[in-house]
Amino acid sequence: MIPPDYGPLIPLLLAALPLPSAVPPGAQLAAASAVSVRVVADLPAACPDDMALVDGNSCPIVEYQCDRFVDETNPSCAEYARKPECRYSQESRRFCVDRHEWPNRVGERPAVFVTWYDAKKSCESVGKRLCKRAEWTLACEGPKRAPYPYGWERLPSPCNVGRPVEEADAKKLISPATRAAELARLWQADPIGSHPECVSAFGAFDMVGNVDEWTDNSDEGGAQVSTLNGGYWGPVRNTCRLTTKTHGPEFQFYQIGFRCCSETEDGIAASLPPPEQPKHELDQRKGPDGWPVVVSEERGPDGAEPSG
Repeated sequence: MIPPDYGPLIPLLLAALPLPSAVPPGAQLAAASAVSVRVVADLPAACPDDMALVDGNSCPIVEYQCDRFVDETNPSCAEYARKPECRYSQESRRFCVDRHEWPNRVGERPAVFVTWYDAKKSCESVGKRLCKRAEWTLACEGPKRAPYPYGWERLPSPCNVGRPVEEADAKKLISPATRAAELARLWQADPIGSHPECVSAFGAFDMVGNVDEWTDNSDEGGAQVSTLNGGYWGPVRNTCRLTTKTHGPEFQFYQIGFRCCSETEDGIAASLPPPEQPKHELDQRKGPDGWPVVVSEERGPDGAEPSG
């Protein structure tokens, strides 16, 4: 007996069967193609309209090479070489990510001053979940693993970054009586959808800049489940992989927001990951100068970007 879940695939399976030899090969191919198109067209969309499909291989650590530094006195990289390599086991992922920061509605302000728990609860309230850190990174850097969602150079950036910031008054932020006024004084985020060129290859906007975003780090194990990715509007042009790991899940601040992820709705599973390669094959990827220094993935407590 054929399981009910296989019902929509029956025409596709039948189309794959060989037809009698009297039927010309070209006609066989045309018949199979027509059935395949109809079956695929009958499948539901992978993601809702306000979410983007991310389908690719996630690498835990990517090693970059810097082609050009900011200047002789600044060790930060101004332009990365377009040849990042993953020398670690990859994992295939297929999921949906919100196109924008919460509340994911163009024209509205992104939500800030939320805890990790608040972000997680908000995503669950609409049938989604807080993005896993590895998911967030893949959605940001795209299939080519670019350091920025928009490419390989720090500047010019199409995202909301590099603005001078005012020092926050922690007491005013803590007090409900003065919080709104202090948030308004510090506010430099732009309304959702203001930067159409600040978009990743998968179609997610403002993955860097505007507001920092909570991510779920529980897959890595350990006590630190709450991580922050993307940076905010301040003078930190963070790459997709730079992460703040120093704040607990109850922390909240004036520039911290989030976005949500979810499983796909079309029932199609992620493809198999690339086969693991033996160490001697990975070592053959070395250039004449050997592997570059791994770019740090961690930011300081203040969100500052490390060198590299």
